[in-house]
Amino acid sequence: MLRKGSSVLGASPADEAPDPDSVPDWRYREDAGDSLLMRAIRYSALGPIFYRVAAFPKVYLGFLVANGSAGIVPVLSTTILAVLLNVIAVWWVVRGRGIRAKTSGLLMYADLAVGVVLTTIVAVAAPTEIQPFAIDVAWTWMVGTVALWTLSFGLPAAFLLLIAALPFRAFLTWIGGLPIDHPLAVSRSVGCMIALVVAMVTTAGILILLGVGTRFALGIGMRRGQRAERLRTQRVMHDSVLQTLEAMGLEAPDDDSAAAERLAEMRATARAQAVELRRELTGPDAPSTRGLAADLAEVATEMARDGLRTQLVAAETEEDYRLSHARRTAIRDAVREALRNTVKHAGTKQVVLRVEEREGGIAVIARDQGTGFSMLDRPPGFGISQSIMARLTEVGGRGTIDSHPGRGTRVTLWVPH
Repeated sequence: MLRKGSSVLGASPADEAPDPDSVPDWRYREDAGDSLLMRAIRYSALGPIFYRVAAFPKVYLGFLVANGSAGIVPVLSTTILAVLLNVIAVWWVVRGRGIRAKTSGLLMYADLAVGVVLTTIVAVAAPTEIQPFAIDVAWTWMVGTVALWTLSFGLPAAFLLLIAALPFRAFLTWIGGLPIDHPLAVSRSVGCMIALVVAMVTTAGILILLGVGTRFALGIGMRRGQRAERLRTQRVMHDSVLQTLEAMGLEAPDDDSAAAERLAEMRATARAQAVELRRELTGPDAPSTRGLAADLAEVATEMARDGLRTQLVAAETEEDYRLSHARRTAIRDAVREALRNTVKHAGTKQVVLRVEEREGGIAVIARDQGTGFSMLDRPPGFGISQSIMARLTEVGGRGTIDSHPGRGTRVTLWVPH
């Protein structure tokens, strides 16, 4: 990053997941796609721009105190124009549509050209006796330019710009009518060059911090992504393959007398499970326009094949359709897991499933009158902790289980709108 600037992050793999923040990157490589990393650092350009917005009025006030009204017209005009241009730049970086890398390079040269023009005009227009102080005000733009170049192109490009600034500063002194070796001009020129060096070194430090932070963020993101993928795979295996295998292994009273029918059922179950597993492996469901009640009715139909009679108490409401696809899918799959637990452990073939609005979200309550269990004697397994609780937590929801021996079980699942 010190050699090439923040643009090297554009070489990172583009994330295929949609970003909730729809504001495009201020600067990204054409061959890197819409990289989330590049969009994450787009605001780094705001540092030098904000510096100009704050520094121009400060430097102008210092000039005004030291020199009074002498040369006030060109200096004040330059200050107002510079602040206005940088305020527009702030708005554009934050709210703009984004640009390609080649265009951003041209903008860096355009920014440099604006600085050259402003400082030259001030050097020519300001009275000779206060010309070095007037150039100091306009030079604020060049300080921001060096910082922008360091961020965008790296230290080598910024160093070349710093070398070129030395004869340019001498040219400004000469074009303003002062000898190049004039003591005041020399002292102010040294101050201007020191300001450029400070801007370059400070921005290099920001690049180092940005690079280290990006490395840590990538490491943490990769570890969390790997863990999330492992959990997703485990959920798929637990909620589909494992459940089907356990169902196939259950004995039925008519296994011997209706062997052909049982074999046909097992084959049909295996085919249905193969379709379900293939769907899970190919990725998430495409968003649908139907509501949660329709999804739960489909789950109830699935459970009916296992002998569970589900009484669904729900009505399609406007609030129901406000659930995002991710939250609707999460609560649907959590309900499926809760009903499967009813089939396996509750000792009953009936359950009531009720949907209601609650606390700014949608709650689904599954209630059975089965055997129940003690929450203290039976710690939650993978199905409860991951397929229900963790799944809802990931989308901002929660789940609670209330059960007592002989009094049935009530599972409450909730997700926000």
